Amino acid sequence: MGSLKSNDCLVLGVDCSTKYTAIGCVRCERVIGEISLDLGRYQSSLLPGLVDELLGFWGFKLTNVDALAVTIGPGYFTGLRVGLSYVTTLAYALEVPVIPLSSLKVLAGDFIEAKNVITVPVIWARGTQYYSCIFESDGEDLKEIAAPDVLDERDIIAKAKDMSLEKGKTVFVIGDDVARFQEKPSGIHFLADGVRGGNVAKLGFKMRSCARSPMQIEALYLRRPY
Repeated sequence: MGSLKSNDCLVLGVDCSTKYTAIGCVRCERVIGEISLDLGRYQSSLLPGLVDELLGFWGFKLTNVDALAVTIGPGYFTGLRVGLSYVTTLAYALEVPVIPLSSLKVLAGDFIEAKNVITVPVIWARGTQYYSCIFESDGEDLKEIAAPDVLDERDIIAKAKDMSLEKGKTVFVIGDDVARFQEKPSGIHFLADGVRGGNVAKLGFKMRSCARSPMQIEALYLRRPY
């Protein structure tokens, strides 16, 4: 294992906050590999093997991992529990720290280095409600300009329109669940993209100074589990 201060450290990222299971690994600031699959009800039983497969393909073992990055929410309740349980248990076994990440920021990860862009990531909550927030890209990071909340589809679209007018920037509403939207007004770009495992690991690598003990990791629920 290497030091987290070194670019040689290997970070494994895991996201189970949506219907897809996304994993990825980064070393030397470069995404080595990533996998994203809909594992359905078999998520908890197949996740360990999927991680072994990804690492093994690139010649690594779990014992080579220096830190684990995991999305803590908001998102699908069952998926969050599966991901957090797996990562914290593995972190204890490997004696490595965990880097907690916002599932919404990871979802908007492709826009971290973009300029003059507003991103509105969405994850379905129930009915016409979604977990969402708003980020502004500055070319180096995503600045949160509206905190995560549970919003109705109409409120999300209204906020996206307001941001487009106020900031004069291109606005993207992003997430697998945008396919559920009944209204998609012109002037707002809707991208049906999911979380990329590489972005989980890449953001984890970028935020590795925030690594902490697995016992300090808690899920971010914006509404009570049901």
